[in-house]
Amino acid sequence: MSGVVIVGAGIVGAGIARDLALRGLPVTVLEREAPAAGATGRCHGLLHSGARYAVKDPAAAAECARENLILKDIASHYVEDTGGLFVATSDDEAAYGDTLLAACEKASIPMEEISPEDPLNKKAVRCMRTNDAAIDPFLLTLANLYEARCNGAAIHTRTGVQSIADSGVRLDDGRTIRADIVINATGHACGAINRDLRLCVQPDKGTILVTERRLCDVVLNRMRPPTDGDIIVPSHTTSLIGTTSSCSTSTVPTRDEYRALMREAKALLPDNKEIRIIRAFSGVRPLIGSGDGRSLSRDYRVEEDEGVITVAGGKLTTYRLIAETVSNAAMRLLGERGECRTKAALPDIMKDQPDGSLLCNCERAAGRIMEMDFMRPEDLWKFNRVGFGTCQGMRCAKNAGRELELLEERWKGIKPVLDEIQLKQSYLSWAAQMSQRDIQ
Repeated sequence: MSGVVIVGAGIVGAGIARDLALRGLPVTVLEREAPAAGATGRCHGLLHSGARYAVKDPAAAAECARENLILKDIASHYVEDTGGLFVATSDDEAAYGDTLLAACEKASIPMEEISPEDPLNKKAVRCMRTNDAAIDPFLLTLANLYEARCNGAAIHTRTGVQSIADSGVRLDDGRTIRADIVINATGHACGAINRDLRLCVQPDKGTILVTERRLCDVVLNRMRPPTDGDIIVPSHTTSLIGTTSSCSTSTVPTRDEYRALMREAKALLPDNKEIRIIRAFSGVRPLIGSGDGRSLSRDYRVEEDEGVITVAGGKLTTYRLIAETVSNAAMRLLGERGECRTKAALPDIMKDQPDGSLLCNCERAAGRIMEMDFMRPEDLWKFNRVGFGTCQGMRCAKNAGRELELLEERWKGIKPVLDEIQLKQSYLSWAAQMSQRDIQ
């Protein structure tokens, strides 16, 4: 048996690889870039309680609520169980709270009303507590791939797939890899390698701002239907302010998106007068259907067509469930038997003792990831959070293995958020790099 080829090593592709490898199937994963390089690594790392989508998308919300509890159990190494708050800043938002509370109750999503005096926003008129949490999408993806590899999967990064061919895939270099089943888990680009795809997938750009420091230790949501700039998620030493929605495949943040998100963040946290933004980044969601991105479901779809399975949509929170559904389909098409085993704990891929060398002072970033034969050294910087802190690579880019690539990636996100302070830091970073070249 040739086995299963999975195209894409985002969280869904990684989850499918783990699921099928644990069932004993031969698995090959092909990723054009590094793991989590697409939408997975460009999200706000929210482990959804389900409350955010309970009103308009109750089925997807209920799935989030169930998977939230499973991931807190099996992926505790990568979850910060912060809890979440929905905060109303006006009477209209407070009135929406009744609709939200009823929808959560109907979908069996825990939601507790608390005193509006408790939250960080002193102007709040109503407040509710949820099971939201923060999760590290990079480490979660890598943990899934690591367990797949430990169970026999072959994982190839920096390996681009040109198209899905007869009985396999054709690579960018002209080679063909044979497979009994091909699983297309390439997100919004799934139609690019499969021209026969009938599934309608709309790319939806979302932009997020990164703060210099944590603004709060809980997930903050506006008590209103999902819209731009209505959530703040703690992420390691920073907070992530998000997010926008527009039909686009661009991953370049804009100045207008920065201004809009800042305006909403200040309404959610009015007491934080000086919110310093060190960077912005954008990702592209694969939404099912067409039309306004906010109106489209966050549910997922699986399409089968003569040995090719395509999956799109869904949330980071529901990746394990999506992987189980796709893996069940693959097993059925292959005539194989085997139960899903992914409710067991994921491995801890963090070293007991990180490497002695400190890669960056901003986040005490060090070589924290276990050795993995499928990971290239130059791709590890994102997983070690090099360049994620306040310096944005000024001190630590030289430790990344791909110094210019890191700095160019950081600059893409710094440019739209430049103000007086950030401009000074960018000039200092440029001067530091020039001085290093002069010394060399």
